[in-house]
Amino acid sequence: MSDWIDEILEEFEALMSPSWDATEKCLVPLVNIEDRNNEIVVMVDLPFVERKEDIDLSVTEDRLEIIARMKEGIKWERWGTCQKQLEFKTFRKSIRLPEKVDPEGAKATFRNGILKVLLPKVRKRYTIKIL
Repeated sequence: MSDWIDEILEEFEALMSPSWDATEKCLVPLVNIEDRNNEIVVMVDLPFVERKEDIDLSVTEDRLEIIARMKEGIKWERWGTCQKQLEFKTFRKSIRLPEKVDPEGAKATFRNGILKVLLPKVRKRYTIKIL
């Protein structure tokens, strides 16, 4: 039950948190997670990232971490009574996966600004003894 509550709180926090982090100067990319029969497919939108060498991926059984460097930074300015200026240079996202996966079997492709990560699910098979 606590896993279910943790999952709901994490989803709520993701909805309520901003899509950027000013201290780290990074943006949070748009992500789509599809839970298929034998694998989990994660699609990540990474505009302004041109090469696969600019993307760092790490995966554990239950989490996927993505860091991607942009070709050029995106500047945001706000002028008024309070002046702010930020430049975002990276994308960063940590994703809690819906099921355990086999990190060694993970595969990724990057084309036209879209990162696709295929993560095979861990399937445990038990032998049952007949008494």
